[in-house]
Amino acid sequence: MERVKFKIENNPFFIWKSDLHVSHMNYGNHLANDKVLTLCHEARVRWLREKGFSELDIYGFGLIQSDTMVMYKSQGHIGDPIAVEISLGEYNSKAFNLFYKIVNLKDNAEIARIKTGMLNFDYKTNSIVNADPKFLEYLKELTDV
Repeated sequence: MERVKFKIENNPFFIWKSDLHVSHMNYGNHLANDKVLTLCHEARVRWLREKGFSELDIYGFGLIQSDTMVMYKSQGHIGDPIAVEISLGEYNSKAFNLFYKIVNLKDNAEIARIKTGMLNFDYKTNSIVNADPKFLEYLKELTDV
């Protein structure tokens, strides 16, 4: 059976570290699939906040997620120290891809690899918009990391 496969081409521009909590676990006593996206979301919000943005305000416009792909590589367990690394993929004036790698810091094992498609979005008009040129310039700088 064919599986989702993708590579992360660029170096991470942001890394958030945490521990896995009991609320991240499923009935199999390992990291739950829905919590993988929760961890990515948390890392993304922390990156944006560090830059003075939010998902609702990047130079006046917000972000909305258009798609997601997840590759599960190994299990994570309660108390495991992790890093969520964020890298930039392709981008244009309306959208960009973010790649995340969740790594267990105990043994450097990759737990999951994730891709999210992000659209520049105006929540007032409920429409996809062009990013502010300053944000596009910032994204360009990230490709040089």
